Amino acid sequence: MMIEMKPEEFNRALLSMGLNEGEVREIGIEFSKNNFVIDDEMLLDKLLEFGKDMYTIIRLFEKLGIGKGNAVRMMEIRQRQKLGSLVNIYTLEVED
Repeated sequence: MMIEMKPEEFNRALLSMGLNEGEVREIGIEFSKNNFVIDDEMLLDKLLEFGKDMYTIIRLFEKLGIGKGNAVRMMEIRQRQKLGSLVNIYTLEVED
C-alpha cells in the first residue's frame, strides 16, 4: 500500500510517535524522492531498522491510515521469513 500525504503532516505524524529528527529526516528523504509517496513495506523496514517496537509501529500505521491489520500482517510475514516455521502470530491486541 502506498502512503501519500503532505510532507508536513507526514513529518508531524512521525515525530508525534517518538521518532527523532534524524530518523524523520531519513524517512523524509525517501518520501520526497518518490514525490511524497512512500510504500508501507519501506516504511516498516525503516522503523524496524531504527529499532521501533511493535506497539509504536502499529500506532503509527493507524495514524497514517494504513491500519492495525496491515501492520500486524506485515510484521508476521517478516518474522516468519526471519525465523522460519517457529513463529506464527495468531492474535494480537493493542489497547490505547
